[in-house]
Amino acid sequence: MRNEKYYGVLDYGDELTPGSELKIEHTVVQDYYDNQIDLVPFIGLGSESISKARDQSVEAEKVIFSKIKDSICEWERQAAITKTYDRALEYLNTHAVAHTSNQWIHENYHDRDMISNMVYEMTVSVWEETKYDRAKQESVPVAWYVTWDVDMRSPKHGCCVEIAGQRRKRYTDKAAAEKYIEGRKKAFAQYFKEISPPIPQNYAEYFKVNGVLLPGYTVEGQAPVPSNKTADEIINEIKGGDCLSNEKKPSVLKKLTEGKTNSSTPAKGAKRKEEQSK
Repeated sequence: MRNEKYYGVLDYGDELTPGSELKIEHTVVQDYYDNQIDLVPFIGLGSESISKARDQSVEAEKVIFSKIKDSICEWERQAAITKTYDRALEYLNTHAVAHTSNQWIHENYHDRDMISNMVYEMTVSVWEETKYDRAKQESVPVAWYVTWDVDMRSPKHGCCVEIAGQRRKRYTDKAAAEKYIEGRKKAFAQYFKEISPPIPQNYAEYFKVNGVLLPGYTVEGQAPVPSNKTADEIINEIKGGDCLSNEKKPSVLKKLTEGKTNSSTPAKGAKRKEEQSK
């Protein structure tokens, strides 16, 4: 609590999150033991005088509150500008994905084969099951489990979208397992002919940041959309935006009511009734 002469203030932790949120909450207190105020001089003024003075104080509060709301409105516009810069920086700070330039490599860490480009990635791994042979006194392979995936690789937060895949497909013949792997690689070779193949339209959002396609990418059947405004023009439009509170904006119902009241031309039905009554 902040102590002032004759009153105290609880501010509940005023906080500003730039470009996002503003928190201001204050409570004025006057009834705690170490900051009591002498009310006798006020009591002597009588109810009528005190009530009138109170009403004037309330009106003064409302004027100050209106100024505060105007200041908050000014902050809202400035916060929108900050957020615009933040979103542009988010786009610029999104790094391109690393890839193998459409070449198969072996990853020792994951013990798998991989091929990738800016859009697609395919991985293949084989787990060998062994069994101890007492006659040979050694472990011998008895089965091979093949796992493969084809994913779409989004630069945003490492997000991936699975296109196709198979988990732990079991073979008891190693040659058959290898033939299956080569068949899968050949089936999806079409995805790995370009460094940045066109993105299908239904996956375009995975390659956009804040609605803008990342550099180096194209979308099937869509031409790049040029911008017709400069950054300064957009910032100036935000600065000049309308900031009326809901209290100041005339309601639709009020407009309709005023329209009916101000209308001087009676409806055709009403006019016909008036003529019949004459």
